[in-house]
Amino acid sequence: MDQNKTPLFDAVKNYVNNCVVQFHVPGHKHGNGIPELKNYMGENVLHMDVNGMEDLDYANNPTGVILEAEKLLAHAFGAQNGYFLVNGTT
Repeated sequence: MDQNKTPLFDAVKNYVNNCVVQFHVPGHKHGNGIPELKNYMGENVLHMDVNGMEDLDYANNPTGVILEAEKLLAHAFGAQNGYFLVNGTT
């Protein structure tokens, strides 16, 4: 497996670069309502805080970029499976 691939990160960058308008969680809406948070953390990190959607896959039942990234993770550590555990910024 090509351990230089970054399928999930590539999908998130594509999402950010396409300037998708959010109508879903998280509530900080890219930091627009919390200038102090945006100034402290940086604009990109808030644009990358997104919820599951088709292009970004779904953590509860991955079939796309998350599944590919988890397979790369498992391969890198010599494990049978790899799973990402996540929590929101809130």
